[in-house]
Amino acid sequence: MVLISIPGGPRPVYDSEEMCEAEIASDPLVEKLNLVEKQNEYLKEKLKRIEEEKMKLGLYVVEVVDDHKIKTDAMRLKIRTIRNYALNKEAWFHYVVGSIVTLVAILIAFVVACK
Repeated sequence: MVLISIPGGPRPVYDSEEMCEAEIASDPLVEKLNLVEKQNEYLKEKLKRIEEEKMKLGLYVVEVVDDHKIKTDAMRLKIRTIRNYALNKEAWFHYVVGSIVTLVAILIAFVVACK
């Protein structure tokens, strides 16, 4: 294989003021790619904001559930206290009634024994 050099003629000499960079013709694919990249960045930011809001709502739900659980536990404690109080009152009532019945029975037995 033989390489042959063909002179293309003298190269043009440009003055620096005359030399301007030619505008690069923007390809529609490049424009679409840039547009897609911008949309991608926008959607990433939007997704990030949505995830932050979701996390905040998740924390709010956890706080509400914890608050509800605390209120439920407090209500159960109040109910338990009321039950204990009611049972104690009922026990006191039974004690008083039992004592009165016993005293009446003793009185009746004493009256019957004296006759």
